[in-house]
Formats: sequence, structure tokens, C-alpha cells
Amino acid sequence: MFHVDAFVIRGHEKVIEHYRRLRDSSRSELERRDLQRRMDKAGEELQAYLEERLPDARCAA
Repeated sequence: MFHVDAFVIRGHEKVIEHYRRLRDSSRSELERRDLQRRMDKAGEELQAYLEERLPDARCAA
């Protein structure tokens, strides 16, 4: 199951990085806030996944 976990984790990280790049290049404050909200939600989902699937990962994150 390790390969599946690594795949899911990397996918979340890529989504967060994509939102970060979009946020940093956006022109309006409204768009920046929306992208930050999405980025925060994706980070929370990743953290929840890590806590559920890899209980020892909390110490590493």
C-alpha cells in the first residue's frame, strides 16, 4: 500500500503547489483569497489523509 500512499501524497502536494503558483501570480485580491482558501483546504485534506493512513507521519510533517 506504500506506493498508493506516496502517489496520493504527491498528488496533494502538486495541487497545493499549483494553487500557490496561481495565487502568487493572480492580479486581484479576491482571486488570491479564493486560491488561498483552496490551498488551505487541500492542505487540511492532506493532513487528514496522513493522520488516517500513516499515524506516525504526524511527527515527520
